[in-house]
Amino acid sequence: MQAASVLDDFKKSPTAPAALQLAKDGLADPSAVKLALMLPEPASALMAWALYQYPNPAAREELERMLRSPNQVAGYWAARALGRIGDPASIPALAAQLPDKGNEFWEISGGGPNARRRLYYFKHVQKKGQREAQRVSVEAPRDMPNIRVAYAALEALGRIGGEEATKILRRELQRDHYLIRYGAARALGQMAQKPVSSIGTGFSAALAEMAEKDPVLIVRQAAQEALSRIQGNARPEASAPPQLPPAIVFIKAKERTESNLGFRDSYPYPKVPWYAWGENLYSLTPPQPDGLLKNLTNLTEGAVQGPEVSYDGQRILFAMRKSFKTDGFHIYEMNVDGTGLRQLTSGNCNDVDPCYLPDGRIAFCSDRTGYLEFYHQERSRALYTMDADGRNVQQITFNPNSEFEPLVLGDGRILYGSYRFYGWDGGPTAVLQDERRGISRIETVLRTVMPDGTQDQLYYGSMRGGFYSTLRPLPYANQFQSTDWPRTRDMVGVSVSFPRVLPDGRFICVTPSGVTVVDPSMSPVDCEMPVYPEILNLAGGEEVYIHNFDDQNPIGRLTAPYPIGGDWVILSHAPWYDLRWNGYGLCLLNLKTREMRLVYDDPDLSDVDAIPVMPRPRPRVIPVPPTPPKTDTGFVLCQSVFNTDLPFDRSKVVAVRVLEAVQVGMSMNGNLGFQTRILGEAPLASDGSFFIEVPADTPFRFALVDMQGTPHAHETDFLYVRPGERKGCMGCHEPKGSSNVNFKGEALRRPPYRALRKPGDLIYGGILNRSYNYIVRE
Repeated sequence: MQAASVLDDFKKSPTAPAALQLAKDGLADPSAVKLALMLPEPASALMAWALYQYPNPAAREELERMLRSPNQVAGYWAARALGRIGDPASIPALAAQLPDKGNEFWEISGGGPNARRRLYYFKHVQKKGQREAQRVSVEAPRDMPNIRVAYAALEALGRIGGEEATKILRRELQRDHYLIRYGAARALGQMAQKPVSSIGTGFSAALAEMAEKDPVLIVRQAAQEALSRIQGNARPEASAPPQLPPAIVFIKAKERTESNLGFRDSYPYPKVPWYAWGENLYSLTPPQPDGLLKNLTNLTEGAVQGPEVSYDGQRILFAMRKSFKTDGFHIYEMNVDGTGLRQLTSGNCNDVDPCYLPDGRIAFCSDRTGYLEFYHQERSRALYTMDADGRNVQQITFNPNSEFEPLVLGDGRILYGSYRFYGWDGGPTAVLQDERRGISRIETVLRTVMPDGTQDQLYYGSMRGGFYSTLRPLPYANQFQSTDWPRTRDMVGVSVSFPRVLPDGRFICVTPSGVTVVDPSMSPVDCEMPVYPEILNLAGGEEVYIHNFDDQNPIGRLTAPYPIGGDWVILSHAPWYDLRWNGYGLCLLNLKTREMRLVYDDPDLSDVDAIPVMPRPRPRVIPVPPTPPKTDTGFVLCQSVFNTDLPFDRSKVVAVRVLEAVQVGMSMNGNLGFQTRILGEAPLASDGSFFIEVPADTPFRFALVDMQGTPHAHETDFLYVRPGERKGCMGCHEPKGSSNVNFKGEALRRPPYRALRKPGDLIYGGILNRSYNYIVRE
């Protein structure tokens, strides 16, 4: 087919295959390629992307002009294509994306056809003697470069190399924005791999300092990798090829987002939460494009959710509703060949997210709790366990909001997602700048619990917002980062979905930064490694949701990663040019090299939630102890409330107020899914300790109060104890990885304060200045 004919077809229907064909043909005749680069969106962006695959020096000038395109995807791929071309003549154009006048880049905060006209940028001001970034919510100046294009320009400079490029990259190591520092370090490392490197050894000191002191983990890692390459000590970039399982099971879905959690955006009445379902469960043997595909459920008006394969690789556990008209989700099990289907749960409820426990039982999430979560008025989900045959169903978590996605860790604990509220408490990562904020942040964090529900504790998340916004520079985030962590008024919470443990003990999950590797052994404010940090999740800004459904995302959407060995995971990927709800296909991704290989893609449906069908190690079995007879309370000991990073006057607080969440079981109004009961005020000992007895299986929280009952510190996260459980706390926000000397607090010298329900307890709900809220005494 002649180039003119291909170009005509491309004008009528700009698709990825047509763009690749034009780029390939353009190596012989570049005229059609040059014309295609001048077409309206999305054709120009597709052509720049195709030229990254088939670099064409004849298109260099056209690509350089695209670097300032309002379409940042076009600019991103134009910069990367210029790097593949490798002409030093492009260095001035690439360097222009990195202005030497402070941190001035523009971003956008959403997708849609008009989003790129809503440009946000930052300017620096002096406030209280410190340099601070302020968001400017207007169209950015026309000569201002884009942050994603600037990142791609750094990669291009590393590919081109030479003395001029080296000087630019050295300068960018000092940039305020972490993404630019990261890109510069990576580019220097890439330049050091050239047969005749122009980088020399003069940068070793700067890179060594960055590898040790930079406040962002991925920047330190990039600097260390670059330093190792310069010194000739780098490990090989290539990884071992993936070891594919004999088969996989996965879900085909008409619609899909990146997260396994989310809520409908209306408040006045109860609603059904989002369970990330699909139409049917399939197997693929072997997992490759021409593998044998088998529909295991054959539903016509139902849905499936949350598949999990047994430890011996012989059975599949999943949630299914046979009909949207008459049925909710319940837990089912079948053999991996689709035979032996059996239903394990039933009732007027939704049972989802099942997983096998190592002792043969099953854990799952269910909204059979009978109450509604506080904020969105959804039916709350709690974590439950049951026997392998569906009997002996037991609730083991009691967060008044919702729990998600249980997963058994190697040590036998259950890891699960939990929907929580956090306030601007004035701590170092949630600087209190407006006392009216109150409970102003929502997060879905990861917690761990024993199989009997005891020892529930935070595992990852609840960073008080500051750290997370630095790894995700939203329009709300402070990009200026020369000292400590950002100080901005608007920070959002962590959202986590699809956690899976990697072979080296780290875990991979989906966060607002996209697919992210987390090292739980590190500091909670310094443990994240986004695989594609340039995604930036510009469609974010809402804490509850995890998504990068953004037509200005140059990588595409990624979700549901599952480790298959080594550096490889299998996940679902929708290319950047495919914004359909059903655009996901199954791919293998190398977490080290970012190499991606297609496994399977149905062009009409999304392929998601792939699970290898193969044996896997059985975690440690933790025996479930017998429940003490006739026990309906538990105990909490805090060694000292003064062991905290919260800025309150320690001389004024005299007691801890114990607040119970009272579920009302009905929708009264937005933000009133439960009421609050004051269980009492336990006096603090002189050393700040307190010892209380509280109702078991009941959510409660604390507030530190003075003699007049005025709160000085208010904990918005809920705790609970199981019957007979004794839970200890070292204080508020105890640093991870450290602990005070174990001593007997003064509060233990007297009987525990009985913070139990009693006639006359004060009960209230919501915001008191609204007519539907009231105060009563029971």
